[in-house]
Amino acid sequence: MRDNAEGSRSSERPNLSRWQRSILVGTLLGDGCIAQHGRWHRLHIKHKAAHRALAELKRDTFQGFVSMRIHEFDQQLGGKRFPCVQFATRTHPIFSEWHSRFYREGRKIVPEDIARWMTPPALAVWFMDDGAADHWGFTLQTHSFEVEEVDLLRRAVHERFDLETRLRRNKGRWLLYVPAASVRGFKEIVGQLILPDLRYKMVPRALDPVETARRPLIRG
Repeated sequence: MRDNAEGSRSSERPNLSRWQRSILVGTLLGDGCIAQHGRWHRLHIKHKAAHRALAELKRDTFQGFVSMRIHEFDQQLGGKRFPCVQFATRTHPIFSEWHSRFYREGRKIVPEDIARWMTPPALAVWFMDDGAADHWGFTLQTHSFEVEEVDLLRRAVHERFDLETRLRRNKGRWLLYVPAASVRGFKEIVGQLILPDLRYKMVPRALDPVETARRPLIRG
């Protein structure tokens, strides 16, 4: 991807709108990353091609910082091809500021004041990025964070939305689990913000007729 040097020369430090901050926070808790390119930093977004609508939402949100089109490419993993889409913003001091909040020693972290930034759009984007349907509830794939950071997210969700979530051990790491008792409340918070192409994530597998049909018949 080619960076637009115009962004690097900018001395302006615009404030992001509340919407932009929310989308950025949800993205950084999910799949997005901020990386240095020259003097300042830029936001990099990558999704599988089936989630192009989510990439388009983010590009539209940061259109004032973006000059490149969404790029389509195939990612090779384990000898298989996975169609993907991606784009990057121009470099800008505002992204350097957010990098300082979400990164320590080259690792993405959960800021101590994450509750301050936890809004319904942030939760919705985080879920669209890293959420998945579980048997009766949902999970948020937080494997890249330390257990203390996942617990910080749990407390932030409870503080801002009065929503109960739990930590669950998975593959030697920790993820955040939304149990069945919290599914209705979770949907009330983010349901209207979930893009149509990603609403399948909002259906617990036990309630998905396709998944139910795949399960073997258990006779009493």
